[in-house]
Amino acid sequence: MQTLDWKSKEEAKALVIGHDPRLQKSDTIANFVLFADYFFKDKPKSSSERQKFELAKSTFDQILKITNGIITPEEIYITNLCNESLPHAPKGKTVLIPEIKAIEGLKNIENILKENPTIEYVFPMSLQVNYWLQKLNFYHSSTDFVNKTEPKTKGIECVNPYFEPKESRTFLMICGNQYKIENGNQIIIPILHSKNYPIKGNFSAYQENYKNIHNYFK
Repeated sequence: MQTLDWKSKEEAKALVIGHDPRLQKSDTIANFVLFADYFFKDKPKSSSERQKFELAKSTFDQILKITNGIITPEEIYITNLCNESLPHAPKGKTVLIPEIKAIEGLKNIENILKENPTIEYVFPMSLQVNYWLQKLNFYHSSTDFVNKTEPKTKGIECVNPYFEPKESRTFLMICGNQYKIENGNQIIIPILHSKNYPIKGNFSAYQENYKNIHNYFK
């Protein structure tokens, strides 16, 4: 099953890029990316359905809050770098997006931007998504980031492949910064995945990164 992109109800101002469609601890596949359709429905009563609703809500709330309300939920287009289900990673690990799937995802992203010229901002979520977008020359921060974030061989060659960067905490190098895509005028702002927002616990180190984002939209 392939997850569908979520298309904005109005002219899109922002493109949000998630990871892949399968929940980390479940075989459930989202019909729409990040269960975005749940945000526009009544809050479900069952716990399993509420989890989908909360993920969708976190996605839209994050963009609404970091842009100080300038970009509304109705103006957000959402896709994944990989819209196909991938094998689960070992417990506690992050699913590896194979390079061939990342290339396919990038082609989809480029088509979205071509077909939606009103998009001004692109918000790629999570370390691995931003790694592939830079590795595949969609945008650049520094060679240092790509080199330090390159996945370890042991993760790639595992029976259930997983993504583990050579060095830890490299996302702090780029999260919340502004970049330009290589072949366009859209502004790239790397952000945390919806499941890690609002910021708390182990992600408290990103508070300063997010202050930078808020300042862009004052």
